[in-house]
Amino acid sequence: MRYIHAMRRKIPSTQALLAFEAAAHRGSFTLAGQDLSVSQSAVSHQILGLEQDLDVSLFLRLPRQLVLTDAGRSLLSRVSPALDALEAAMLDLASSKGEGGTLELGVVPTFATKWLIPRMPTFLKAHPHVTLNLSTRLLPFDFSLTGLDAAIHYGRPDWPGTESEYLMGEESVVVCSPALMKKRQLRRPADVLKFTLIHQSTRPHAWRDWLQLAGIDDAQGASTGPKYELFSMIAQAVKAGLGVAVLPRFLVADEIADGTLAVPFDLSLSSDFAYYLVWPTQKASWRPLLQLRDWLREQAAPSA
Repeated sequence: MRYIHAMRRKIPSTQALLAFEAAAHRGSFTLAGQDLSVSQSAVSHQILGLEQDLDVSLFLRLPRQLVLTDAGRSLLSRVSPALDALEAAMLDLASSKGEGGTLELGVVPTFATKWLIPRMPTFLKAHPHVTLNLSTRLLPFDFSLTGLDAAIHYGRPDWPGTESEYLMGEESVVVCSPALMKKRQLRRPADVLKFTLIHQSTRPHAWRDWLQLAGIDDAQGASTGPKYELFSMIAQAVKAGLGVAVLPRFLVADEIADGTLAVPFDLSLSSDFAYYLVWPTQKASWRPLLQLRDWLREQAAPSA
């Protein structure tokens, strides 16, 4: 029979690390022992063993005080966050009884604020033991270099080392301020070139593609104009009369409905890009992720 031996981690005991952290904060083996409900000699013994294992001195032992050495300060800056994370993981698991956990999700910002967050109460009601933390991400990244468990991504499902779930596509329309509609300044598609074209920085070809769809060949006009990073910024700029823009209809549906944005042309731009839930392959069987995937699938079904 072939045995595979796991690599032995070079990690001291948690007792030694807790004794070191307590002594570093208290400046005393005696006070650290009181905090940990152990004797002064037990704390001293744990730290001495830690120093021998590391082959460095962690404290200067003065007559009435312990003072961290440079090596001690460096170790403390790394040990304390690690102990905090370990404690949080244990508390999280204990509170969820193994039925949930904390899921770190990277999101496209405007999609999160306009579509995801308004629907989240139903997810949290169905899965009360799952905590969903959201972080802004606009472009693909290396999951191994972040603390994220999954991401909602707009693009194609070609993210190396991941699996994905299709959520929905989108259609984009030209939007303008209601004032332009009242003045009848946008009567035909070519009229957009009389105004400032506002661009979304991660979709630089949206105006070019829409103009081509409308039968307008003006490559130079399609590339001029300011670029904003977020759809929410662009929507506010259009409301303020700074120009016109091509925006996903579902992200500005509320503004169109309440009349703060107008759609001058019944001409929608489709794309082969779509919204996907993406996660690293090693997370594929993690229960909170599967719960989120199934819920997103259900929520996105009407738009898919």
